[in-house]
Amino acid sequence: MRLSRRSFVENAAADSGPCADTGTVLDDPGIDRNTLAKLMTDGELLMVRENPAGRLQMITGGIRIGRAIEAVYDTITDYAHYPQFMPSTEECEPLTANGNVRDIRYVIKFKFLIFSWSVEYVWRQTYNPCQDITWRLLSSKGGKIREVLGSWRLYPLDDGKQTAAFYSIYSDVSNVVPGLSRFLAKDPSIEAAINVAACIMVLHAVKKRTENPAWVQTK
Repeated sequence: MRLSRRSFVENAAADSGPCADTGTVLDDPGIDRNTLAKLMTDGELLMVRENPAGRLQMITGGIRIGRAIEAVYDTITDYAHYPQFMPSTEECEPLTANGNVRDIRYVIKFKFLIFSWSVEYVWRQTYNPCQDITWRLLSSKGGKIREVLGSWRLYPLDDGKQTAAFYSIYSDVSNVVPGLSRFLAKDPSIEAAINVAACIMVLHAVKKRTENPAWVQTK
C-alpha cells in the first residue's frame, strides 16, 4: 500500500467478482473525508481497490475544485456539451428519464498503448442532486463493453466555496478490440492502468470546465 498526497492504493477484500456493486472506498467505515480533502491539496488522489484474486474492482479518484458544489454538479450533468470538454467523448445523448433515474447514450473513442477503439453504450444513472450520481451499464452495441459502473460523490470544502469531487469507475473493456483480452490476461495491471488513465482525464476535465466554463478539450 502506498499513501501520499498524489495517490493512495488499497487492496480491499471483496466477496464477489471485480465489480460487485457501485460501492467505493468512500463507503468504508472510518474513512475521514477531511483528511482525503487535505491530501488533494497538491493534486488528485487515487484509490485502487482490488478483490482477493488481485483483479481490479474499482478506481476512485478525487480532486479539489475551486467552485461550489452546485457549479460542479452542473458541469457533470451538462451532457449536451460533453463532446466539448469530456475526454474521448464523441457523442452524449440523454435518453429516457423516470424521476431520479436517467439513461445516457455515449459514443467513446479511446486509445491506450497500441490499442484504439470506438464504442457505443448506454448506462443508467441514479441522481441525488448536488451530492452523488451512480451508474451501471444498460447496453453496449455489439457487446463490446462487458461492464461499466461507477459514481460521482461531491463534498463541500471551505464553507462551501470549494468542492471535493470523487469519481469512481470500473470498465471491463477486454472485448472492445480483438487481442486485448489476451493482452490483459498476460498482464492484469493493464486493466487498472486503462481505468486510472480514464479517471484522471475525467477529473481534470471537470475541474477545468467548472473553473473556466469557456474551456474546451483539445481533440
